[in-house]
Amino acid sequence: MDAFQSYRWLLEKGVDACNLVVAGDSAGGNLALALLLGARDSNLPLPALAVALSPPTDLETEYASLAGNQDTDWIDKPQLLHWAEWFCDSAQLRDPLISPMCADLRRLPLIYVQAGSAEILYDSILAFVNRAKSQGADVVLESWEDMNHVFQMFGPGAPQSAEALRRIGEIIDLRIRKRKKMETVSMPSL
Repeated sequence: MDAFQSYRWLLEKGVDACNLVVAGDSAGGNLALALLLGARDSNLPLPALAVALSPPTDLETEYASLAGNQDTDWIDKPQLLHWAEWFCDSAQLRDPLISPMCADLRRLPLIYVQAGSAEILYDSILAFVNRAKSQGADVVLESWEDMNHVFQMFGPGAPQSAEALRRIGEIIDLRIRKRKKMETVSMPSL
């Protein structure tokens, strides 16, 4: 996976993982989650935070929102299935790096997820977050009422999008600052 190799390269070049945030929207959110799993399983230092916006988390299970939200989202079930076929073959659908719903989600950094309640992936995202929490993972879901898949792309043109982007910046700032503060506190004074 290119993202994993890029992450490893950054670490080899001396970038402190505590200063890194992995993030993505839609398939990129799925990729950010897969990168976390790969880094953890390779015993690499983990980033401070992962941000996943509307990530596909389970490409095999039929959730109610897949059909129920087709009229309110800009993607539909046939598109999702077509994209899944491009992404992997059917034998890989249960691979945790493809469907993080199937993964062991323990020992990961904070995962911050945003999703719109009107998107077709909403129920699968909610199921993923609940499963992660049941495993003791540090995960936060912010749901946005009546918003569709990757609504953040509307930028400042939509108040909900602008607020969601502000929240992402706030979470990143708080997480990086918190980790730096913890490093400072744990360092012995000279």
